Amino acid sequence: MKEGSYSELTVRAVVSGLFVGCLIGASNITIGLKIGWTFGASITAAVVSFAIFKTLSGVLRRPYSEKENLITATAGSSAGTMASAAGLTASIPALELILKEQGLPVLSYGQLILWGISIAFLGVFFAVPLRKQMIVVEKLKYPTGTAAAETIKAMYASGVEAVKKAKVLFYAAIFAGAWKLMLSIQPLGLSGIEDLSFNDFGLSWGVLGLTFAVLTMGINMSPMMLGAGILIGPKVGWSLLGGAVLAWGIITPILNAKGLIIYSGGSSIYRDALKWILWPGVSCMVFAGFTSLALQYKTIARTFTSLKKATAGSGNAADEEEDAPDPFPMTWWFIGMAAATILTASLAHIYFGIHIWMGILAVILSLFIASVAVRATGETDINPVGAMGKITQVVYGILDPGHITTNLMAAGITAAGASQAGDLMHDLKAGYILKVSIRKQVITQLIGVVTGIFAAAAVYRLLTAAYEIPGEVFAGPAVVAWHLMAKVLVVGISAIPVSARWAAVIGGLFGIIVTILHKNKKIAKWLPSPVALGIAFIVPGFYSVAMWLGAWITHLVNKKNPDLVESYGASLASGLIAGEGLMMVVVAVLLILGVSWV
Repeated sequence: MKEGSYSELTVRAVVSGLFVGCLIGASNITIGLKIGWTFGASITAAVVSFAIFKTLSGVLRRPYSEKENLITATAGSSAGTMASAAGLTASIPALELILKEQGLPVLSYGQLILWGISIAFLGVFFAVPLRKQMIVVEKLKYPTGTAAAETIKAMYASGVEAVKKAKVLFYAAIFAGAWKLMLSIQPLGLSGIEDLSFNDFGLSWGVLGLTFAVLTMGINMSPMMLGAGILIGPKVGWSLLGGAVLAWGIITPILNAKGLIIYSGGSSIYRDALKWILWPGVSCMVFAGFTSLALQYKTIARTFTSLKKATAGSGNAADEEEDAPDPFPMTWWFIGMAAATILTASLAHIYFGIHIWMGILAVILSLFIASVAVRATGETDINPVGAMGKITQVVYGILDPGHITTNLMAAGITAAGASQAGDLMHDLKAGYILKVSIRKQVITQLIGVVTGIFAAAAVYRLLTAAYEIPGEVFAGPAVVAWHLMAKVLVVGISAIPVSARWAAVIGGLFGIIVTILHKNKKIAKWLPSPVALGIAFIVPGFYSVAMWLGAWITHLVNKKNPDLVESYGASLASGLIAGEGLMMVVVAVLLILGVSWV
C-alpha cells in the first residue's frame, strides 16, 4: 500500500507520541522546577517511536511512514510542553506561594487540568492564523521544527542510526533512574555523595569562615544536571559557573561577614542567603529579557505587518502550490478560539477573582504578544516566554493595582499562549517541509494538550506534596522570578531590603549592558549569558557547577569528534534528564506513602 493512500493521523502514531510526550512532560516538571528550563519532546518522540516501529516492522500490516512519524512528534511535543504551557514550572507555583502566605487553599488537581487546557488551547488557536504568513510566505526558519523534519528524513534514509540513538536514550535513562534510586535508599548511605562540595575533593579551606559545603560550592552528582549541561552548550555553561562563583563563593561570604544576612546554621547557607542574593539575579534576568525584546523592534514591527497581511489574505499561487495540504477550517478556528476565550475568562474569574473583561483583555493582549514570540522563535529558535509574561504583569499591575493574583495569572495566560503557539509553529514548519496535513497536525496538538496536562498536573501535585517548592531540592528559579515580580508590582520596592535594592539595580544594569553588547558579534562570544548568570544566583551552586561540567565535557568531546556529539549528544542528554526526572516522581510517591527507606 502506498504511503499517500492512508491517513497519517493513526492511533499508533498519536498514542506513541503521547506516551513519550507524557514521560518528557513529567521530567520537564522536575527539571523546570530545579533550574527553570524545560526541553522539547518532538525529536525525542520521533526517534523513539521510529525505533519501536522499526523493531516491530516484521509484524506491522503496513509500514510506519514519515508523515505518521511527524504526527507522533507533534503529539509528543504538545504533551511534553504542558509543563511550561500550563504554568506548572512558573506562574502556578508562584501563585500557590501567595495563597499559602494568605492561608488559602491551593488549586486542586481538577482545577489545574481545566486551567491548563484552557490557556494551552489559546496558544494552539493563536498559531493557526499566523501559520501561512510566517511559514509559507516569509519562510521563517523555525530551527527546531526544521531539525525535526530533517531528523525524520534522515531516519527513513538510514534507519539503523535512529535505532542506535533510541538505544543510547534508553540506556541513559535506565542508568540515571537507577543512580537516583540508589542515592534515595537511606540504608545504603549514599545520599551524602549527591552533593559533593569542594571540601570533599581535599580543599579543606573555605571563604571568610564559611566552608565550601556550607556555600553549596561543589558538584551535584546528578545525571539530570549533566544532561542539561550537554544541551545548553559551553557559553551558557561557563556563565552558570561564573555566576555560581560570584554569587555563592564571593558575594554570600561577604554579606555574611558584614551581617547583611544571618547564617542560621545547618548544612548550608542557601536559604538564608537566597532572601538577599536572588534580587540581583532576578533583576539581571528580567531586564536582560526586556532589553532583548526591545532590541527586536524590527521583529515586532514585522509581526504586526505580518498580521495585517495575513488578515488581508496575502500570498500567491506559487505559495499555495507548495503549501502543505488540508488547511485547518477557519470555521473550526473561530469556534475553538471563542470557546477557549470564554473558558479562560470564566475560569480566571472563578478561580482567581479576575474580572471577566480583564480576562478577555488578557486573551486579546496575549494574542498580540504571542505573535511576537512566534516570530522571535521562528527567527532565533528562542521563545521569550518569560519576558512576554513580565510585560503582562506590568500591564495588570497598572490596570488592577494591589491585586497580586490578577497580575500573576493574567501573565500566566500570556506565557501559555506564547509557549504553546511557538511549540505548534515548529511542528507546522516540519509539516510544511514534509507536506503533512495541517488540519491533522492541529487536531493532534489539541489531543496532546488534553492528554499531557493530566500527566503534568499529576506529577506537579506529587512533587509539591513531597517537597517544598521553592526549596533546596527544587530551587524554582522561574517561580522565584514570577513571585517576586508580582510582589514588587503590588507592594513596591519596600519588599526589597535596602542593600539588596542597590544590588538589584546593578544586576539590572548588567543585564541591559551585556544584552546590548551581544549585538556586537566580535565580542559577543566572550560575554556571559545574562539569563544563565541570573539563574546561578537562584539555584544552589552545586547545580550550576554540574551543568557547567556537562557542557564542558561535551565541548571537549565535540572538538575531537563532532559527529559523535551531533549524532548521540541530544539522545544521551534526553535519557539522563528523563530517567532521573521520572525516578524523582517515583521517590516522591514513596515519600508520600511514608515508606521508611527513602
